[in-house]
Amino acid sequence: MRRPLVAVLAAVLLASSSARAEDWIIKQPNQHPDYFAELEVHGLVAYGGGPFLIGRYGLVGFGPGFRANFRILKNGFVPSINDNVAIGVGAELVFDTDNAVHLVTPVVLQWNFWLTKHWSLAGEPGLAISFPMSTPRGPEPVFFSPALSAVARYDFNDHVMLTMRLGYPITSIGVSFFL
Repeated sequence: MRRPLVAVLAAVLLASSSARAEDWIIKQPNQHPDYFAELEVHGLVAYGGGPFLIGRYGLVGFGPGFRANFRILKNGFVPSINDNVAIGVGAELVFDTDNAVHLVTPVVLQWNFWLTKHWSLAGEPGLAISFPMSTPRGPEPVFFSPALSAVARYDFNDHVMLTMRLGYPITSIGVSFFL
């Protein structure tokens, strides 16, 4: 009984000593993938309320979405760090819990920070435009709201990433492709 336990313990110790943490590249400008556009498909949760929906029904729903981000600065606003800047636009199809359907189009500035070879973060301030496509309560106007998201990406390689977005009015998880 003692031998298998010692063997397992030795294997764990050897594996943990040979594993090493990823090197940080945030202070190494231009050490990120070279791409022109990022195309993302995702599933989403949309929500709206509070001060942004004065005089309008709330929006809570689920659906599919697509985003395209086009790099505008290869090296971002801070020359001493590994960052870049893109302009993004999306098409989010939201099936509301009240049987309404909305097309939400966010337009954002995406500021990317490349932390390690596999992890990057981004902030996305912008504007979201909600187009009602089908509403059970009758016609609704086109509605504008602020958009703000924090994005985390796990890069499988220089072209494919798992993308997680936490924000208002859209939170999503999906896959991005760098072109």
